[in-house]
Amino acid sequence: MLISLLGVTLRGLLFTVTGSCFAAEFSGYWLHRLMHSDRFPVLSRGHLIHHFLVYGPNQALRTEEYRDATRDRVSLGNIGLEWLIPSAMILSFCIGVMMWIHVPRVYQIIALCILVLWPIFMFSYLHDRMHLRSFWMTRAPLLKSWFVRARRLHDIHHRSLNDQGRLDRNFGIGFFFFDRLFRTISRRHRPFNCKGYRMAQLRYNLNRDYNEDSTCFPSGFRGRDVPLTYETAPDPEVQGVIVNRNAGDRTKLLRTGGAWEVR
Repeated sequence: MLISLLGVTLRGLLFTVTGSCFAAEFSGYWLHRLMHSDRFPVLSRGHLIHHFLVYGPNQALRTEEYRDATRDRVSLGNIGLEWLIPSAMILSFCIGVMMWIHVPRVYQIIALCILVLWPIFMFSYLHDRMHLRSFWMTRAPLLKSWFVRARRLHDIHHRSLNDQGRLDRNFGIGFFFFDRLFRTISRRHRPFNCKGYRMAQLRYNLNRDYNEDSTCFPSGFRGRDVPLTYETAPDPEVQGVIVNRNAGDRTKLLRTGGAWEVR
């Protein structure tokens, strides 16, 4: 009855809903992957505040309340500009394509609603709840198994540092079809990558914007401090980062206990 009132067919409705969810997942996967690629440093830095300062590879991934990485930044709720601006561009592109191929208006409206609501649910609501110690889905019989598996894969995403200091696995949130398709899926935690962690510290230099007591790069290293320079850098990759750093950067790089950290 409702379908006939809307002027749509069951086949058309199913195709629109399925296609819109697929497009939203595909776009979310590649946008998330783009943020970890450094191709657009402004996008990467905004997103990696969440990854390296708030829920870092060497920090607890679950807290009583969600730690918002958009504090003191322009955002819509807890969604930062690094998500909002590219998402608006993707949404505009999808609308343009639907108008170009003359999709009926009612299907455009349905698709638009899904293209907005699906990413909000997956990449905002569900993602944020994965970082809470207690969430109702862990107690829901029909959802618990799916949610716990998805949360574990997201935990692996947070701790899968490669040697270049990039998080390169599990870019999905609730579903990981595209991770499987593009071979970025990982089902096991890696050992903590100290070299990759040092590279990330040097590349993103995020800790100078946050207080030492709660959200800076965690470090268990203690020992004699020796300034890190191009000549004393541990390997050519770190030297390359030092050469390319902004000349106005006052971050002090120290060697402590055989490892390198930012202060």
